Amino acid sequence: MGASIHSMTGFASRTFSCLGTSYKIELKTLNHRFFELKVRTPREWNGFESAIRSLIESRLKRGSTDFWVEKVQDTSVASEIKVNLLQAESAFNALAELRTRFQITEAITLRDLMSFPEVISKNSAPSMTEVEAEELKKALLKEVNLALDDLLQMRAQEGLKLQKALLAIVGQFKSSHGRFVELRSIIQKKSQEKIRKKIEQCFEAYATPDAQLRAVMETRIAQEISYAIEKSDIEEELTRFRGHVDQIETLLNQGGLVGKKLDFMFQELNREINTLGNKSQDLDVSQDVISLKMWVEQMREQSLNLE
Repeated sequence: MGASIHSMTGFASRTFSCLGTSYKIELKTLNHRFFELKVRTPREWNGFESAIRSLIESRLKRGSTDFWVEKVQDTSVASEIKVNLLQAESAFNALAELRTRFQITEAITLRDLMSFPEVISKNSAPSMTEVEAEELKKALLKEVNLALDDLLQMRAQEGLKLQKALLAIVGQFKSSHGRFVELRSIIQKKSQEKIRKKIEQCFEAYATPDAQLRAVMETRIAQEISYAIEKSDIEEELTRFRGHVDQIETLLNQGGLVGKKLDFMFQELNREINTLGNKSQDLDVSQDVISLKMWVEQMREQSLNLE
């Protein structure tokens, strides 16, 4: 067994505190043909995005990835609410004038005054110093790295489950190959016997006293029979079928980034299965071909989630 196989589905979440504020970060990945990363952070953290992207891209190679971070609790600075009495008085007078002008009977309420943003305001938190920003960046990247550890562990566990499921189907393919090899010999013998009887029936129906002509006809018919049997023979398809199955098994055991390679191999395997079904007119083979096509589709769907 080589390197581990990773699923592209995973989730990780961590919380940490820095400079008196608690933060929560989350990482979520889903299957995707390529690598795609979306980063969502507080507006004041725009300067950290490049470092966050570089770290995530260095450890994830494929899949749709969402990263976001939010403040959970800020205890560093108490929020200060300010009331602007001048603005409040101006707003009240404006409302009173409108009330009189349009003969509105409803009283002016506190909610009406609060609808003016200038009346009540909240002091924004002071900007971070360069030292504080660097400290926060260092703490953030450390937590992102730990979240990536958790995410990759989850993806490895899911990948192992998929690997076992796919290898089980590979075992079914091998069993089918063995049955096809046995059936091929039986089918060839049946075909030869069937054609031999037809030749005998032909000569019985159209008997000829000329022994030399009969010999020429038998030779020519034998050549046509040989050509027909060779054309319907599935030996080459069985060889390629087993070769594809062995390659798939090797890829699964080697591990690593196998998702795209497996997808290509399943296409090749499906092509050989279709050819087997088309060339062989045997009912047992046709029934096995239906099962094989279902297994290939099942493997393909599962492999779409492999990195």
